[in-house]
Amino acid sequence: MPPIPASGWRPSELVSSAQVYWATPAEITSRLDAVYYVITRRQDRLVHTLKCRLSPLSTWAEVNPPARRLPSERGYILHEYCVYGQIRDLEEENCWVFGVDLPPISPRQLPGRAAYTVQSGDLLLPRIYSSLHKSVWAMDTTLPLMASDTFAVLKPHSREQGLALLALLHHRVLGEQLWALTSGTTVRAISASKLGELQVPLIAPDLMGVLASRVEVLLYAQTNVFFPGVKMPLSRYWQEAAHWQQRMKALMQEIHELIIEALH
Repeated sequence: MPPIPASGWRPSELVSSAQVYWATPAEITSRLDAVYYVITRRQDRLVHTLKCRLSPLSTWAEVNPPARRLPSERGYILHEYCVYGQIRDLEEENCWVFGVDLPPISPRQLPGRAAYTVQSGDLLLPRIYSSLHKSVWAMDTTLPLMASDTFAVLKPHSREQGLALLALLHHRVLGEQLWALTSGTTVRAISASKLGELQVPLIAPDLMGVLASRVEVLLYAQTNVFFPGVKMPLSRYWQEAAHWQQRMKALMQEIHELIIEALH
């Protein structure tokens, strides 16, 4: 095993001949839920360490569906108001739901980075290195939801696949691959074309069903915690917040254990 780099090292300091470095959570800038983090220049070496079979991302979801692309002329967006999601809106740590409390704006106020319309049940995968671990499930919004091009929009082939994929995107099994796909000097990011190289572990149908059901309950719990008043009156929220926080913690552990089972 290669030695752990000195404290304060940066990924950009890896020489071209380097293949793998190991680091402790205190020595990485990304906050992936990993006991250790593997940084590699050879994605094939990384995925071959898994014992389970793999499938391309395209078998789980469509990436950036062309029909969702926004017109360059904002006057062609036939909505009086919409909501706009950006990476900077992903503020809550470990929150997997998105879109509920975004402020309304006129389509003419959308910046040039606004790229896609998003529908309930889509996944938004941040492409910027510092936010790779913050994939979110798009909730049903009262106004049309638009997303920045700093996200990749994933349209799952089924709700069950989408829920399971969301859990995998928060696990290091895909977090490590996503890091390996980033490039750039000033800002490390993943190009949308490279996401087709992402290899997702195949999960047995019965296990995927259990995993998806646990994620669905987690999303409900998170909506209650992070968006008070959406599922219950605000007065009840303060009474039940502790309960939902504990429920979230237990569900996170269950989901982690299910993924470990699926990988073996």
